[in-house]
Amino acid sequence: MRINGLPPESRRDELTRYVNHSHTARVEDLADVFGVSSMTIHRDLDVLASEGRLERIRGGARAITARLAERDVRLRRHLNAHIKKQLANTAAQLIEPGSVIALDDSTTVGELGPHLESRRPSTVITHSLALMNSVATHPGIALVGLGGQYYAETDSFLGSVVVEQAQRLTADAVFVSTTAIKNQSLLHPDAEAALTKQALLKTGGRKILIIDSSKFEGSGLYHVMGLEEFDDIVIDKQLAPELLANLESLQLNIHLADTSPKD
Repeated sequence: MRINGLPPESRRDELTRYVNHSHTARVEDLADVFGVSSMTIHRDLDVLASEGRLERIRGGARAITARLAERDVRLRRHLNAHIKKQLANTAAQLIEPGSVIALDDSTTVGELGPHLESRRPSTVITHSLALMNSVATHPGIALVGLGGQYYAETDSFLGSVVVEQAQRLTADAVFVSTTAIKNQSLLHPDAEAALTKQALLKTGGRKILIIDSSKFEGSGLYHVMGLEEFDDIVIDKQLAPELLANLESLQLNIHLADTSPKD
């Protein structure tokens, strides 16, 4: 396969897809595929690595894996980005105009940011610094930022101070995501993140989970909450039929998002 004559941004998008598909790729092979010099590929890979879309390795690049991305929000924002956007498109319809909503620091929930102006909640509660910055640009939406110890790897505030602040608040709806679901429970690998999600969930009358099907049967050390305690789940249509049947048995409101790639 050869892909020639693309402008830089388009070439980098295609280069990212190529490496994600092949998992690893050498500079020389990429130069041949895209019909450019090795120096151009080196520059492209440096840009993509700085954006967190690929990982630089000696002589080439490799795809960002879920395990690696869990450690760095910059990487997580690019992992399954298309799926996250489509899930957010569906979840945004659950935001009632004039409501008070709480949003966690997950990159999936973070994709609700661009929808806030059109959905017009009265107030947003969040511990995500990225979402705080997004909400701050909308003067018609009040912002309640939960502060505490800042963690660059999640771009958010976590820990006991955040938990204490959340315990004094009430929201009409709370939107969360997590890294894994197993045995009909939300799991997370980080203790402070799990506690913060629990506290945020307790602020909401309506609990809404946004998650892609790849998170099912994953692993996580700390329990967040059982699925049966949620009111709604937004998930992609690729969920296995037997897992969908399990969700239906919990009598949740299930919202299926079409995450198939668009032509």
